[in-house]
Amino acid sequence: MRRYLIILAVPVVALVATVWLPFVNSASLWFGLPSVMVWTVFWVLAITPALAAMEFSGRQRAADTLETEEGATR
Repeated sequence: MRRYLIILAVPVVALVATVWLPFVNSASLWFGLPSVMVWTVFWVLAITPALAAMEFSGRQRAADTLETEEGATR
């Protein structure tokens, strides 16, 4: 489970650190767009597979199964 949290933390930390990264927070263009915009779009798109990894992890599935079984016995 900890591995999935680390995978999820990488894009979040990258987005939070955008303001303090000098190569991102400058008046330059990447692919014809402002560097902050490209950086943000990249990491927002990277969050999707990170969240999918968290959702489809085996431990999460086991916890969901237990909750379903507990709800069925009540």
